[in-house]
Amino acid sequence: MRVRLLSAIAALTTLAAVAACGGSDSTAPDNSAIVGTYNAFQWTTTGGTGQTNQLSIGSTLQITLAANGSTSGHMHMAASNGAPATDFDLAGTWSASDNTVTFTQVSDNFLRDMTFLAEQVATNAWDLVGNDTFSGVAVSLRLRRQ
Repeated sequence: MRVRLLSAIAALTTLAAVAACGGSDSTAPDNSAIVGTYNAFQWTTTGGTGQTNQLSIGSTLQITLAANGSTSGHMHMAASNGAPATDFDLAGTWSASDNTVTFTQVSDNFLRDMTFLAEQVATNAWDLVGNDTFSGVAVSLRLRRQ
């Protein structure tokens, strides 16, 4: 009887420990689901001079997330509010955990400091959505996979 009671307690303890760990987030994409080429679909910056739609003034962003964790692509920031036009090579790496995607690039740009959320917009279709503030300028960026 005592052995059965100890076995039952051990089984319940193990079950409770497994339940406490939780499961995976069923809404999180498998990393392979978000591999692909993304273009800026919505991109605004808001600062002391107001809001600027970066796409309407000529800014562009295309980044490819490869299955091996590498990135390639290009970002062009159009001249705006006295700031000159700038271009960035987006070679680097990416990683995903749960619903978040982060980038590490050689070039110094805001993408490597922004966390993106993977948002499912249709079956097998994901957007990467980032919102953050850098030096008083709010950046809102939605990347859509081609």
